[in-house]
Amino acid sequence: MSSKGAGAVSGSETTRVIPRRILVVDDDVLQLRAIERALRKYENVELKVVDNAIDAMLQIAANKPDLVIMDVFMPGLDGVEATRRLKANPVTRDVDIMLASAAVTLELEANAIAAGAKGTLNKPVDLVSLLSLAPPAVAEGSGPIPLPKLDEATIAADSTEPVQMRAADLMVRMLEDAGVDVVFGLPGGAISPIHDALIDSKIRVITTRHEAGAMFAAAAHARATGKLAVVAVTSGPGVLNSMTGLGTAWCDGVPVLLLVGEVPRAAHGKGVLQDGSSHGLQIVEMARHVTKLAVEVPRASALPHLLRRAIVTATSGRPGPVVMTLPIDVTTAKLTPPRIGGSITMGGIVAPEHIDEIAEILKNAKRPLILAGSGVRGNSAPQRLIAVAERLRCPVATTPKGKGVFPENHRLALGVLGLGGHPSTRRYLQQGCDAIVCIGTSLGDLSTDGFSPLLQAASFIHVDIDAKQVGRSYSPTHAIVASAKDFLGGLAERLGDSFVEGATPSVRAGVVRHEIEKQAVPNRIASHHAIEKLQSLLPGNTIYTVDSGEHFMFATHYLKINQPDSFLVMTGLGSMGQSIGAALGAQLANPGRKVAAIVGDGCFAMNAFEIATAVQEKLPIRVFVFNDEKLGMVEDGHKTVYGRQPSYATNPLDVCLVARGLGAVSVRVESLEELDAVDEIVANYAGPVVIDVAIDGDIHMPKIDRVAAMNNQAAPNINAFGIEPKSFDKHLPN
Repeated sequence: MSSKGAGAVSGSETTRVIPRRILVVDDDVLQLRAIERALRKYENVELKVVDNAIDAMLQIAANKPDLVIMDVFMPGLDGVEATRRLKANPVTRDVDIMLASAAVTLELEANAIAAGAKGTLNKPVDLVSLLSLAPPAVAEGSGPIPLPKLDEATIAADSTEPVQMRAADLMVRMLEDAGVDVVFGLPGGAISPIHDALIDSKIRVITTRHEAGAMFAAAAHARATGKLAVVAVTSGPGVLNSMTGLGTAWCDGVPVLLLVGEVPRAAHGKGVLQDGSSHGLQIVEMARHVTKLAVEVPRASALPHLLRRAIVTATSGRPGPVVMTLPIDVTTAKLTPPRIGGSITMGGIVAPEHIDEIAEILKNAKRPLILAGSGVRGNSAPQRLIAVAERLRCPVATTPKGKGVFPENHRLALGVLGLGGHPSTRRYLQQGCDAIVCIGTSLGDLSTDGFSPLLQAASFIHVDIDAKQVGRSYSPTHAIVASAKDFLGGLAERLGDSFVEGATPSVRAGVVRHEIEKQAVPNRIASHHAIEKLQSLLPGNTIYTVDSGEHFMFATHYLKINQPDSFLVMTGLGSMGQSIGAALGAQLANPGRKVAAIVGDGCFAMNAFEIATAVQEKLPIRVFVFNDEKLGMVEDGHKTVYGRQPSYATNPLDVCLVARGLGAVSVRVESLEELDAVDEIVANYAGPVVIDVAIDGDIHMPKIDRVAAMNNQAAPNINAFGIEPKSFDKHLPN
């Protein structure tokens, strides 16, 4: 290597000699080995490598290298502080130091220079290029040097030694390979190796304001994309704050992987802060009841295999959440990535004879009905449902969570059955059905009008991918364990491409909604009018996330949803405060579409701070707060059961002031005209918008007493649909 080629910098007017005695300080063993291999053939370069700042300071004092390249982020003593100490020591103050990082920022560069460094470098550092090309950016204050990345495949192939990497880095790489593009969560000491590894990945990290918000956002992202969603939180309160969201994902069957930081294994059982092991909080035992899999990673060598199992478990069969607790000494350990062969898949085949039998039942039925749940959403199942319904001329109802999987403007649509349901669906059931097919629904009380006996038809076919859901609340004559896609695909193929000859002729269907005649008081808006108006302000493909409360029933009833992915609710647990976090996840999954959260003022108070997350991430969600200044559903329910009404007021709560304080644009509206006037902001503002809608909480939608219905104790003057018989017919077509 010539003296000029190896150690000179050529500029427009000056030439500066590059030092030959170089010390590289980095805790990344792979990086150090790569540099050693790259410089092995250059005799004029004296290279030493050290994996921590303390040993580096001793080396520098003893040997006085010409140049030190030091990693910024190292455990114990970081590069900036080590540089500050070296520059304060008369023995080492003249040594040139460059600080390296995988994410050089202007702030980091300023801190490096303030500590005494000559400048910054981007990792991975290519010393061959640095020494031979020597760009002018090495000069003080000239900014980071953009360097080409080393070819890890070439390095690995050239080396006879097995390549090792930090367990956290391997974990993040496996998540990338699994298609994960977003990780939600909050940082903390025990989970910091994962967050550090994410800095070097292409995965987007969304730091929410609360762990519950991270779980709700991840659940919505999984529902919107059909892919695995990931949340990373720290130990102790971090994971405990996640439990409500974890239970929500469990009840709704959503594939969420929750990564939990944990204290080192050597500290388990010693009374250290936030010990979640079996000797402390027992996080795995807590989570086991609301997950498909909960496991603590016992050692680094087991991590890749347990992660692979976790991903498959979360996404196969009926999806659901998985928890992995990660002791920090495991995620910081070095391991050789294993070669993993084979693949794990799960598929379903419905026996042809079963399809034939069900097809014959439906073809011969006089009054058939298909009840579609949220399990019909995605994977081409909605399109197959339309094909089956049209060929059979069979009416279709949906559960509240399944709203939209069958377009509500279709002539065979009856609307929603259950909480917030439509009189058209209930009337059809009241007139009797001889064959009912329930697909992708657990048939809980919210989806069945409190387990209405009208659903128990002579031929009752229950189709679900999870065998545990079948037969829990009704007695099926035909139990099919299969995905909605497989079942509907097989049925559509059996029925052919044209209308089935002799099938039930087109019935009188169509979605009928309640007509509420009561007018709102001055300076208040009726909820159903607010729903209709806000939907007119938004595009037809808007995605709606809806919270738990009185507003849920109005949204379920009066929103007109014709796309299978436009209505996103999580009713399995009924968690309050979920819709704003859900809007974040839905918006990240669908950046080209509008996303609107419909939330009550009580729910807003629980999780409003996720609006700050939307501001930080520049997510243009629209939040409509239905503000009746009370916990309306709870007050009304209490009055129904006990005959007297308590006060569960939410005031004082200035929604607009809170929203503006979090960085969003916010407007209060007290009339339909004022709501109509915000159309420009709703349509065009680039960031999040919060609309405080003054609601008349005394206007209610007709509904059943679910508790009485479940106990078969409905009042004699009220039928199973919650409407007096004399007034029922006016809600239905002639």
